[in-house]
Amino acid sequence: MNSFLDPLDEPQQLLVDTVWEKFAEVQKFPSFRYIEFVMRRAGYNAEVVLSSFPVLSEGNIEYRAANANFPRPLEGPVWLTLAGLRHVQDPRAAKITSTLLDYMRAMTKAQEWVLRDPFTYAGPGPKLELRKTVMAEQPDADHGLTPWVALARVANYEWPGMRFNYAEGGNGNGRLGLLPDADFDTVEDYLAAVVAALTPADHPAELTYTDPRALVRSIGFFDVTCELVIGRPLVKRPPLDRSGLLVLDVATEDEFLAGLAALAELLGQLDIPKRNPPHALGRITDHLKEVLPGIDRAAVERAVHTLDQIRVLRNSNIHTKPGASLLEAYQSLGLAFPVRDYGTAWDSIRAYADRAFASLQEQILAARPASTGTQTPGVPAAEAPSAVVPAQKPTV
Repeated sequence: MNSFLDPLDEPQQLLVDTVWEKFAEVQKFPSFRYIEFVMRRAGYNAEVVLSSFPVLSEGNIEYRAANANFPRPLEGPVWLTLAGLRHVQDPRAAKITSTLLDYMRAMTKAQEWVLRDPFTYAGPGPKLELRKTVMAEQPDADHGLTPWVALARVANYEWPGMRFNYAEGGNGNGRLGLLPDADFDTVEDYLAAVVAALTPADHPAELTYTDPRALVRSIGFFDVTCELVIGRPLVKRPPLDRSGLLVLDVATEDEFLAGLAALAELLGQLDIPKRNPPHALGRITDHLKEVLPGIDRAAVERAVHTLDQIRVLRNSNIHTKPGASLLEAYQSLGLAFPVRDYGTAWDSIRAYADRAFASLQEQILAARPASTGTQTPGVPAAEAPSAVVPAQKPTV
């Protein structure tokens, strides 16, 4: 599963650059018809490319790096959000991003109005005029771009980060949207907060994990299933002293980090062909799709994304301040930042990993060719998935 922080592919980058080129000329987002024509000449379907950007939803609003009026994009513009501007190389885009972050920090500060009188209800708080708040000392033009007009246009589409009322001529006023505060120094941290704000409320805080052997068992089932269905195992057996850590409970930070490292090492050493991207989890989805064309790619991506968050967590466990990717990893694994109950955190990580490996095994079995013959003799076909058991060759 892609995130807002992943690099864009070639058609996505072309679309972002095309939108920015016209926006930088006149501080107005171009029509979908124009973008559709340019993308079609380059051999791409603009609506398909727009739909390929990672998306978060809130009611009728969909937040993407680049967006249009779905389901009727022909009736409006194609616009860029802060998630899209971070992919633009023009330094003027970075200036817009940094100034809007300044504006949101001012909105956060403005919420302190309530401290002046804790007994008076006076609505949701003051709206801040954009130009008066952050543009007082800015020039009216910057190499052909009128900054305050550009800022107002972008701010107008930056829900859920802010609610902005665009005023004709480029000014406007706003306040924070779904975010309780927006005191961010980088757009990456801001986007991590947007992801958190739009994550469904029923996302489990942690998963219950009661059997210390469950993760080892699901890894073994996954590996034997790979060997039976695609002809080769994918898990390299780690040394016993490392695999043993996966079944041990933890109580201290050192024990937690040791178990996390052992699991991350196993994931990093998956035997996936090719070498690009360098980490194995970045290659497994394409590999499974290549050998099993009928596999549910979306389901595989969800499982791989969960496992990849373990890799991110392992690579970023020494941090004084949570970065965007680290915050996403903690959230995806049901963890609070920072970890204080190491036993509960380790159980949650193992439960998520167990579920991810089980899901991968299920998808591989579901996509196997009819002639593969993975059914265990004497077991009805409906029970075949649970019959794939590493009887003689435990993986870890």
